[in-house]
This record gives sequence, C-alpha cells and structure tokens, in this order.
Amino acid sequence: MHHKFRLPILTLALALEPMLARADTNADILREIEALKAKVQQLEAQVRSQQTQIEENQRATAEAGQTADRADVQLSGVKQALETSGFRGLTITGMIAPAYVYNQAQQSGSFVFLNRANGAAGDSSIYNYDNSYFGSAYLSFAKETEEGTQWTLVLAPERGAGAISNGSSIVHEASVSIPLEGDKNTRLIAGQIPDWEGYESTWGNEMKPITHNLLFDFAELTSYTGVGMHLIRGKWEVKAMLANMNSPRYYYSGNGGRAPAAVFRADYAIPGYDDAGVGFWGMVGKLPNANVSPADGATALYRTGTSSAAMFEVDGFVTKGDWGYYGQVGYGQQTGAAYNGDTAKWWGLSGMMTYNFSPRFLGFARADYLNNKKNGGGLPGGYMNVSSAGQSFNGVNGFGPGYVRDPLTGEWVTTDGNSGANRYALSLGMNYLYNQSTTLKLEYRYDRASRATFLNTSDGSYRKYNNLLAASVVVSF
Repeated sequence: MHHKFRLPILTLALALEPMLARADTNADILREIEALKAKVQQLEAQVRSQQTQIEENQRATAEAGQTADRADVQLSGVKQALETSGFRGLTITGMIAPAYVYNQAQQSGSFVFLNRANGAAGDSSIYNYDNSYFGSAYLSFAKETEEGTQWTLVLAPERGAGAISNGSSIVHEASVSIPLEGDKNTRLIAGQIPDWEGYESTWGNEMKPITHNLLFDFAELTSYTGVGMHLIRGKWEVKAMLANMNSPRYYYSGNGGRAPAAVFRADYAIPGYDDAGVGFWGMVGKLPNANVSPADGATALYRTGTSSAAMFEVDGFVTKGDWGYYGQVGYGQQTGAAYNGDTAKWWGLSGMMTYNFSPRFLGFARADYLNNKKNGGGLPGGYMNVSSAGQSFNGVNGFGPGYVRDPLTGEWVTTDGNSGANRYALSLGMNYLYNQSTTLKLEYRYDRASRATFLNTSDGSYRKYNNLLAASVVVSF
C-alpha cells in the first residue's frame, strides 16, 4: 500500500508546484501594485501642491501687475510733474571745503572758509596763493533739454570767477550750450564761462593739492564773457570764443569800452593709456589793466582800463596704473602791465606727479617756476603790482623788484624797478579718501623768489622764501 500511493502523491506535488510559485509571484505583484498606488498618491499630492502654488503665484502676479499699473500711473504723474516744473533733466551737485592755512612769513594761522576774496566790491583783488579757491563752497545746477540744449549755473559765494572778476558776484558760471541743426557735437556756447587753461581744476574735489600752482594763480585768466563755438571731432575737442576777459562788461571812468579778445582751446585724447590728453590754449586781444597810468602818475594811457595782451599755453596729463603725470608750460605779455609801466612779460612751467599707495591713499609732488623779471615784473591784468591805495601786494606773493635794507636809514627800499623776481614753488602732500564723498588733504608748500620779496610781518624785513602748511576736508555730492 505504501508504494501504491507514492506515485499519485508525487504527481500531485508536481502539479501543485507551479500554482504555489504563481502564488508567490502574485503576492509580489500585489505588493508592487500597492507601492505604485502609494507613489501615485504621493505624485497626486505633489501635483495638487504645485497646482496650489501656481494658483497662488498667478494671484500674486495679478496683484503685482495691478500694483505695477498703479505705480506706472503714479510714475507717469511724477514724470509729468517734473516736466511741468522744469526738473526733468536737471542735475544738482555741490561741494564744501573748509581749510586751515599757516603762513610763516605772514605770521598767520587761520581757518579759511568763505572769507572775502576782494577787499571791497569792485576794489582791487586780494587773491593770493594763500587765499585762493580753497576754503570754498559751490552749488551747481545743470540741465539738458530733450533737444540737447545744456544750461549751467554754478554759484560760489566769496569764491569763483564772479567774486574775483565781478566784485561780490556769487556766479562762477552761467552758460548755455546749444546744438546746431540737431548735431550735439557742434554747439553754440554763450555766457560767463570759467577759464580753460592748465591741468588744474578750480575746485578742491577736482584736484589733488589744496593750493594751486603758480601758473594757475598768477599767469592764467579767470573767466570769459561772450559767445563762441564748441566742436567735437573724433578724439579732438575744440572751443573758441569772442569775449571779454575777466570782466562781465567793459567800461571805465565813463569812457566806455571796446575791448573784446579771441580765446580758444583744443584738446586731443591720446589712445593707449588709462587716461591721457594734451591741450593747447591761446588768447589775443585786450585785458583789464590795473596799471592804467604810467609809473609817474601822468595822464592815463589806457582810457578804457584795458591794454593789448597775447597769451599761449600747452598742458597735458597721463595716468597709467597707480601713477599720474601732469604738466603745463605757458607764455604771455601785456602792454603797460609791468611794475615800471612798460610791457609785462612772463613764462613758466608746472609739473605734478601722483601715486596711489592704496585705493584710498594718494601722495603728490608738484614743482613750479614762473619767470617774471622783465620790467620789474608784471602779470595778466597788472593786478599783482599795485592796489587802489598804491600799496604793493608783492610782500605776500613774492613778485616785483625786491627789497634791500638801506644801510643809512635802515629802511627796506626797492632795488631795481626794471628787474623783477622769478618765482619757484614746491608742494608735497597727500589725500585720504575717507568715504566716497569725503577727502582729507594735507599739504606742505615751500615758495622761493630770486629776490627778497616776501614780507616777514614779525619784524618788517623781506626775505627770499616762505613756508606754508595747509589742511582741508573736502565733501562733495
């Protein structure tokens, strides 16, 4: 019996084996189906979440669009208001630069800020190298219209071209620049425009030292009042005017005045450097002349208070990496502007080198020479020679024939009225950029003359040299 049932049992086992295997496989499939269901549910949850986020983003976008539309309406209103009020295209900039100056020969140590540049409105200038454009403040308004017309007004109380050449005027510049036939590179210019000479700018936020070089202070002009042209052609920029020099209007003692002058400047941008250029400047015509009568006080030679002058100058600059190099050379002469009443003649040169020790810290060295010995000395306008009271300004600035002590009287008397002093100056200093709008400056300056022309106020003597120390903080926007 045992052996009879062995074969059927074996057969039954063989028949059930595939069914049992399929049962295992179905279980696996069921588990996979459950896993897929779970995955599908997870994906559905993610899709619902993303759909919710999309809907929220769409609502936010719609709200942002509405906000943008409202802002656009408001901005359009602001633009319209600006245009209606004239503020569109208007740029406002400014600077303030208090200083402290110590002058050894003058025995003066003082803060300098907005002090008078003239003794009295319309009187002789007391512009000195220790009383230059530092200690100033200005506010500049510049506007350009849609058609390209540019309008500029720069106000500088007690400093600037107006204070020097027009009594107590606070207007440094008032000018217009009008494109001709829609060409912004060909312009008509007119108004009161500051002088174009040299490598140094007027204001402290545009130059490295505190004081200016000898040529800027004594052998350059102040401003032009007239009309001219401004052309840009490739790397060339040319400006020319027919204008009054250093005067808003020529008239003198009721004698009227017909004294225009032609002035020009041409600049060329030199390629191959970080920044480089060379400029050429010249003036031919009439200049105001403070020496309106000969030295002996006879009848005035220049009935309009002006005399013929010719001046020429070349300047240039190169900046490459941390180094900067600047220089100029100039020549000029003016009839009747010398100490002895003859023609004044002068020539000079100035050079400056700068180095950035770091992005914030800069050092500079500047050297100047001004030859002014002809006819006892004399400079543009003759204003550095004699004041309205007949007193010499040479004791501060070091020009003129010089002085010697009379061995008999002990008084200091002029030497040779036909030969003036030549002048030298050396300035060393630094700038520190405290922040983007504030620069701290320090300068030591040594001035020397070929004759004893610097008045030592402590004992009334004259000597050939002087020392000056200056510090300034310049804040601009």
